[in-house]
Amino acid sequence: MKVYYKCPNCKEENQLKTSVGTRVEFAMENGKNKKYNCGNCNQNNILLVNNFYAKESKLVSIISGIIFLVGTLIGLYFVMQMVYKMVTVMGVFIVASGLMIPVSVYGILKKEDSNRVRTFNQTYVSE
Repeated sequence: MKVYYKCPNCKEENQLKTSVGTRVEFAMENGKNKKYNCGNCNQNNILLVNNFYAKESKLVSIISGIIFLVGTLIGLYFVMQMVYKMVTVMGVFIVASGLMIPVSVYGILKKEDSNRVRTFNQTYVSE
């Protein structure tokens, strides 16, 4: 997961990769005060763990959008083929219900990413 922080000197947003899911775990791993070097102004600073925050991943949004688009197009292709050949109504219903798979995958990926961000951002470490 990537966590973000703003440099108190230049106000530039920086990011940090970590494997934890909450601020409490982040504090246990790094301590309540985290030393970092700003990538923009190159100054060493100490920042409280509560000043770090998470954002929704753009990569998850792109991947889930691609899965949704490709899955829907493939499903529509098969529905149109079955309608064109006048196959049974039940067959069309089964293939059409297969269109719910990319919608479900999209929804699950977006929801899990939102939960991850909310979990990190709503937990705080007492000072």
